[in-house]
Amino acid sequence: MVNIKFSSKAKTLLAIKEIVKSAKVPKLFFFTVEDWFKDKSKIIRKIKEKFKKDILAVRSSSRNEDQSIYSNAGKFLSLLNVKIENLEISIDRVIESYGEDKNLLDEILIQPMLKNIIRSGVAFSHDPNTCSPYRVINWSEGKSSTKVT
Repeated sequence: MVNIKFSSKAKTLLAIKEIVKSAKVPKLFFFTVEDWFKDKSKIIRKIKEKFKKDILAVRSSSRNEDQSIYSNAGKFLSLLNVKIENLEISIDRVIESYGEDKNLLDEILIQPMLKNIIRSGVAFSHDPNTCSPYRVINWSEGKSSTKVT
């Protein structure tokens, strides 16, 4: 059994990308709020290089979500179907959703919008209703990637 250290959403996805064999984790790019405030143009350039003209998902990856003892799933903004030309405003909106307590180490996760989806879901290390230590996987069949999340 592989033991994964929970970190941010982005870092956890990166950690499981090579481990998970029965599913695919899409390519990803992430950066901190501090990085964004220091040099937005550099980050946008890197995103354009990595994703070319893909339609993107601009996702929250706050230190206050997806932890080993709590989830906070859905607490912060994630934006789907973002065109490259709308990246800056979309990233700013995700950062704004972190509120007054945002941490400069909070992250923003960029991924391509998936195409030809046949199934999507969420895996839990504990039952989300009882917090019992059972592995739970919720999924949805079909083209939508938002039904479960």
